[in-house]
Amino acid sequence: MKKALILTTMVSLLGACSSGPARTTSYLLARPEQTATVDFNTATQVIILAPVSMDSLLENQGIVYQTSATETVVAHQHLWAESLTTQLSRRLLNGLRQSQDEYWVMRSNPQMNTPSAPRLLVSFSQFNGSYLGNAVISGDWTLLNGQGDLLQSQPFLYQEPLASDGYPALVNALSKATDRLTVELSQSLTGSKTAARFLLPAARKSGPDFSGSGQRETGSVKSR
Repeated sequence: MKKALILTTMVSLLGACSSGPARTTSYLLARPEQTATVDFNTATQVIILAPVSMDSLLENQGIVYQTSATETVVAHQHLWAESLTTQLSRRLLNGLRQSQDEYWVMRSNPQMNTPSAPRLLVSFSQFNGSYLGNAVISGDWTLLNGQGDLLQSQPFLYQEPLASDGYPALVNALSKATDRLTVELSQSLTGSKTAARFLLPAARKSGPDFSGSGQRETGSVKSR
């Protein structure tokens, strides 16, 4: 009996050693469809997009999934290939540039002289799958003028159903939900009330100073 127990234990240990580490899969948000090539124009109002912020749970490399009304898990084998902050900041930037030509969205850059440019801040509190079969994103966005005064602030919540089971479908649904947020932002920022508060005629005539000596980058805006 003792020899049989030892043999069984050895077989179990050998099996565990040969199985190796669990396989991991890395994901990027789905590539959005590019509808037009857009360039900067000095006559276009500039908006500075601050780096996206998010709750600490979403800063994990693993994809977050809500398993019940009160429980959430972070995947160990299904990971983001690039930080969500970087992916979402880039996706919002490109999406807002593609969706309109009334303003030019730029990343914050200390080398640019843009003290009067409005600032757009976007914060995510949810960016995860749900046991209800949806991808869920939520948070809020805020628009400040160059002096830091509040111009507009609004929460957002989008739920996108998964086309099928599995993490690839979840990533695709999260991508679609993010694009819906981009549409909301574009429509809100170009709305008559908001535009009237920060798209001033004087501001439209000048672009950002890239050199510190008053020289401005030139280009053209191509309509879709």
